[in-house]
Amino acid sequence: MKLSVRDILRATKGRLISGFPATLCEHASIDTRTLKPGDVFFALQGPRFDGHHFLHIAAQKRAQAIVLHRLDPSIDSDPASDLIEVPDTLKALQDVARYVRAQAGKTKIIGLTGSNGKTTTKEMLAQILRRAGKTLATRGNLNNHIGLPLVLSELEPDHDYAVLEMGTSKKGDMDLLVDLAQPHIGLITNVGKDHLEFLGTPDGVLQENRRLLDALPKNGTAVINLEDPLLKRLVKGLSCKTVTYGRVLEAQVRAENIVPYPAPLRFVLVLEKERCPVTLHAVGEVQVLNAMAAAAVAHALGISSKDIVAGLESFKPAAMRMEVLVRSDNTVLVNDAYNANPSSMHASIESFSHSYPDRPRWLVLGDMRELGKIARQEHEDLGRWIGSQAFERVFLYGRDTRFILQGLTAQGYKGTVERYRKKRYLIDAIKRSLNAVPKPAVLFKASRSLQLDQVSHALSSLPS
Repeated sequence: MKLSVRDILRATKGRLISGFPATLCEHASIDTRTLKPGDVFFALQGPRFDGHHFLHIAAQKRAQAIVLHRLDPSIDSDPASDLIEVPDTLKALQDVARYVRAQAGKTKIIGLTGSNGKTTTKEMLAQILRRAGKTLATRGNLNNHIGLPLVLSELEPDHDYAVLEMGTSKKGDMDLLVDLAQPHIGLITNVGKDHLEFLGTPDGVLQENRRLLDALPKNGTAVINLEDPLLKRLVKGLSCKTVTYGRVLEAQVRAENIVPYPAPLRFVLVLEKERCPVTLHAVGEVQVLNAMAAAAVAHALGISSKDIVAGLESFKPAAMRMEVLVRSDNTVLVNDAYNANPSSMHASIESFSHSYPDRPRWLVLGDMRELGKIARQEHEDLGRWIGSQAFERVFLYGRDTRFILQGLTAQGYKGTVERYRKKRYLIDAIKRSLNAVPKPAVLFKASRSLQLDQVSHALSSLPS
């Protein structure tokens, strides 16, 4: 929503150094590279960055207001931008988000978290809800203590729905996020082995994420995945209403008659007693679970089955999330390299395998990061499991993939496995293999820091 300088001052209890309280600002920004004229720029500070070094750029780009902790000599004595001084610019951004959230009294707020699938589920749900009313949804991965306030600052009083992704990595993260968002509906997609470096165990992940459900009002709704044993046990312990989903008979929202191959993916969505055929333009049965999650939230909101089906069928995978590209030589490249943990590795690889049973199947895998002391064991276990599956070739890239190789070897893997330390050598090796084997399907999966998508993009642009 458009905020006046007066609104920002009221929300942050800041001090106006120069400018006019009645001035209106467009959007909140923390990055001068994407800042547009009329925006309010928050000069955030962190261990490796300081927005105060870019105040002059924000002013040059005609930011309507600048929220700062200290003045910089590069700012003119009579700047065009309104200047607001606060003790803490990050807290100021969060306080503005709280202020905006308080104005959106009629908006139904959905908080969504989980180890895997939350972004895909968010996109599916947004496609559904846009058919029923004005909807705000998290852009990209703006789901943490900085990203969520930026998304909330865009909330308008006439929004009917807001789908807010919430990402946690350490204890205490969720408490802040729910305080900012004040959700009416909460969903944890699943509990897996993510961020174990800081949360310790899957139970530690559950304890952090369940704070979303514990914070729901008594007239709110918790949407529960009955296929996850850690989440299933929460059903009877919550004080709010619950809606359940899963590929189990007792679920209120479930999927039946799933046909993952040949494409497109098809299944029957069951909403209580109503049965709805769905065609999903996505790869892998794991996407059916995401679709059920989105449908369960929409069902809890009273959205019609017609809109739920139409929304799901209009969904297209986001970049690097089981994103499919078919080369001119009919080679299939599946890019799922946005991120990886042990749970998502298994889900993606299994879904990929079931989706292309008639092709040679290759895996291009990189490290799973943020596993702490269990990194070696988890990579080796992954290698053992892959070695028991039917994959013709495995390409490895990254420091910890040596443990995947050890697991493959221990399992007696009979296919071809190659490991590379440089991407250019990896690309050359895959290119040679593509020239020798017709029409394979290739999955790319790794933690984001390895930027394995660069490999899939290089191969997609190669002449075939």
